[in-house]
Amino acid sequence: MRANKPVIGLTSSYEKTDKTNFVFSNHSYLDSIRHFGGIPLIIPTEGEDDELQMLIDMCDGLLLSGGDDIDPALYGEEVLNDTLELTPVRDAVERKVCDLAVKKGLPIFGICRGVQMMNVYFGGSLYQDIPAQIDTTIKHSMEPPAHRTCHKCIVEKDTPLYELFGREEVGVNSHHHQAVKAVAPGFAVMGRAEDGIVEAIYDPGKPFVWGVQWHPERIWDIEESSAKLFEAFIEACR
Repeated sequence: MRANKPVIGLTSSYEKTDKTNFVFSNHSYLDSIRHFGGIPLIIPTEGEDDELQMLIDMCDGLLLSGGDDIDPALYGEEVLNDTLELTPVRDAVERKVCDLAVKKGLPIFGICRGVQMMNVYFGGSLYQDIPAQIDTTIKHSMEPPAHRTCHKCIVEKDTPLYELFGREEVGVNSHHHQAVKAVAPGFAVMGRAEDGIVEAIYDPGKPFVWGVQWHPERIWDIEESSAKLFEAFIEACR
């Protein structure tokens, strides 16, 4: 921790083109970490094991960010259809980073893809494509404008999320076509969309290993519950 500001490791996205490769992060993650009192440290979606170890050694917490889909082979399935956009190099690095963060006992916060990676890493599975696998009237991949909530998350009582929010319903945004299917062993559900799709999970055996399916970094300034999520995560990292 630096001057009472925890360093938050932030996983990055990866894109390969004909001309070059890109490693990048959406600025909203950086802004959110800084706003709530942390220092963001971007973890590249590449690197040797010793480099990743050095980066995690600098961190007081880990944020698993959103992005492309997770390879179904990691939870024992074949690719369902052509909607999946896979980034194997990112999957591999994030699994290594999770190994290191768990070994160090870091608080971990998963957002969108991040909650999916968290669930798969700890032994759960995913719905690969909501429109193809679930009959629902909720559009989980929302239309613009993005700076708004589009459906409700029903918060489970007797969970840390209910204790944090103090209410049974909160507004969330939605930018995903995959979702948690079988919840990882030892984890529990903290919230669901109105159609039953899992919106939040946690590990009751650890101080802070939480994941949410929505993007609180995009709406914390208009939705108090999303601000409280970042406050709780950064505080857990102090």
